[in-house]
Amino acid sequence: MEVSTALTSLPHQPGVYLFRDKSNHVIYVGKAIDLFRRVKSYVHTPLFEHIADIQTIETTSEFDALLLEAKLIREFKPKFNVITKDDKSPLFIVLTLSQPLPRVLFARKTQLRALVTKRGDKVFGPFQSAKMTYSLMQHIRNVIPFCQQKRRDGKPCFYTHLGLCSPCPSVLSKNPNAKGKHIYRRNMIRIKNILNGKATFVLSQMEKEMQSRAKAMRFEQAQVLRNQIASFYELLKRKYDPSVYLHDDGAQDIYREQIEDLANILNLSNLRRIEAIDISNISGGFATGSLVVLTDGRTDKDWYRRFRIRTVRGSNDTAMITEVVRRRFKHDDWPKPDLLVIDGGKGQVRAAAGAPVPVIGLAKRLEEIIVPTDIGFKVHRLSLSRPAIHLLQRIRDEAHRFALRYHRHLRGVSLKSF
Repeated sequence: MEVSTALTSLPHQPGVYLFRDKSNHVIYVGKAIDLFRRVKSYVHTPLFEHIADIQTIETTSEFDALLLEAKLIREFKPKFNVITKDDKSPLFIVLTLSQPLPRVLFARKTQLRALVTKRGDKVFGPFQSAKMTYSLMQHIRNVIPFCQQKRRDGKPCFYTHLGLCSPCPSVLSKNPNAKGKHIYRRNMIRIKNILNGKATFVLSQMEKEMQSRAKAMRFEQAQVLRNQIASFYELLKRKYDPSVYLHDDGAQDIYREQIEDLANILNLSNLRRIEAIDISNISGGFATGSLVVLTDGRTDKDWYRRFRIRTVRGSNDTAMITEVVRRRFKHDDWPKPDLLVIDGGKGQVRAAAGAPVPVIGLAKRLEEIIVPTDIGFKVHRLSLSRPAIHLLQRIRDEAHRFALRYHRHLRGVSLKSF
């Protein structure tokens, strides 16, 4: 969109921004935790004179933004991403997949030729922030162990004892173990897929493996995988693979797929307007409720509403949900949703029973869809890679963000009054 229009409508969301010149060439790509503040900071810089158009792509985590920024820089090769940086060139991640026991390495551009010596090695980047890149890979390593050491003396490296290099290639090099090598190489392929934007595919694989181990009565191994999946899920911040952002024109197709998937699961014919409610409180203090809306899969912020809890004392989330639902549906002048999503399980869904529309819950622990029936509840346990789960996670997380923001605002106002 044009610069003047963009500057007045930028979201306070994480994401990536692209600056284009008068010839519509991308001249700079950057990421931000807050797109509004970050893009506005360029107004009084020399770069601003070259900007004729601004495009922003929202994400909900730095993980998404970092991967997406690197992909877009590699795709467009913006000239100002080079000359506006300091003397350190951007960082690349190298997977030496041509080796029997690959390593994960970090390299500057000048080092790539020496490190990438054979066909099959994979390079990811450039990443503009070395600190963010190291942090990202450290988080991935907590989920999927990998090796960075050269040593191959048969002894486990220091990181093996921390659970960050298992199985250790140093041990495998002197003690051939087909199963161990298979596990290690599988881990490296999973890291490659994550960096390629296929995180949900990796999650799906890990889920299937966990279920297989549980069926085989290998419960300890299944528990380890479950913990890894939970950690991975937190890392991703319940967001799409970054690859879905690369073609913004196709976003509506993605939303349509998500809506159709959810409609099929719930046996509903129309899901044009979906609303979600969330409660935010700490020990009952400054309790707030939020209402967020998706129209045709897109956030519709004109219809966002916030509620300060009036009738409930103490930490009673279910009673607070009942109050917010009652107050929301008192407004006959507001469009009625096709579906109401509650953040929580059976108790929270039961609290919203007064809503005159279909109600479901999304239980956080296992991301189960809770659907009330005439005789109780039906629980849908779906793969985290399902489009319907992505849609519900997105609106649930947006409702949580909006409620928490209002809660913090009220706490801040209260503190200032002292």
